[in-house]
Amino acid sequence: MDLTRLAIISQKELSDHVTSRRFLLILTITCLVLGVAAANGVTDYNNALERYKVGEEGDPFMPSILYAFGKITDSVGLEGLGAIIGIAIGFDLIAGEREGRSLKTILSQPLYRDELINGKAIGGITTLAIITLAGFLTILAIFLVISIVPSFEEVFLIGVIWFITLLYMISYFSMALMSSVLAKTSSGAMIISLIILFIMTYIIPVGGGELGTCLLGPEPEDIGYDHDSQLQANYERAVLDIYDFFNLFSAQRVYSSITSPITDPSYYAIYQLGFDNLDETGNIEKPSLLGIIGDKWINIIVFIMWPVLFFGIAYVKFMRTDLR
Repeated sequence: MDLTRLAIISQKELSDHVTSRRFLLILTITCLVLGVAAANGVTDYNNALERYKVGEEGDPFMPSILYAFGKITDSVGLEGLGAIIGIAIGFDLIAGEREGRSLKTILSQPLYRDELINGKAIGGITTLAIITLAGFLTILAIFLVISIVPSFEEVFLIGVIWFITLLYMISYFSMALMSSVLAKTSSGAMIISLIILFIMTYIIPVGGGELGTCLLGPEPEDIGYDHDSQLQANYERAVLDIYDFFNLFSAQRVYSSITSPITDPSYYAIYQLGFDNLDETGNIEKPSLLGIIGDKWINIIVFIMWPVLFFGIAYVKFMRTDLR
């Protein structure tokens, strides 16, 4: 693989993306959606701040502006914006060339297949970086307009959320690129991407969790004995473990599980860490970024695994595809 040719292909792909109407449309929608989510998040942040000031229970830590990013990550993850953007950028990278009968012409040049697919991937990932960066700069601009100035630590954690969001979109971009290699047409690649998205988001997490619960059998009855209470607690823990396992197959749920401790540390410390997070005085200790990484390391590994797996399949398939 020649790095000069790889750079040329990457630059051409990036140029094709950023000069297209699709890119402008995606960029506009991203900035609008994230801007509205930021405004709603600021409202939630102000409400949480008022609750904290009056001493209401449930918020052991003073909310920071990162609390507003709960709405933003919900828009990217739960509401599907990140998946839509990733698929829209990658679904026709190979299938579109094949459909336009230009793929054979491109590969007839002094160019290797790995340079082509790697260049297209780099160009697409760079495009996603530009889109997400523009969206997050829009969010910061809204904060500054309403006189909210994040601290250095908050800016750093906002950067962490941006990087996680970019990885999340790259997961679906890689999935779309894989579909583009597998399909012969762009419409076929889009259909394959949507089917995989539906399976990963709904079928495996929900269906697998329900199946695992059925295999566990009925929940033990608690008739007042300590032994029965322990059995019931163990059963509930097993059910949660089953759902947590199948949720690893959903990039959307893994994304939420990684970002939520950063945006809402109070909820994370109380309901997920509980008494394991008490300091010497018996108070709840605010989770640090390293602590969150240590607790969520399995989710982080799986989160990185998805784009690697999808791109690996796309790479191997494309290298072995007969283009005759």
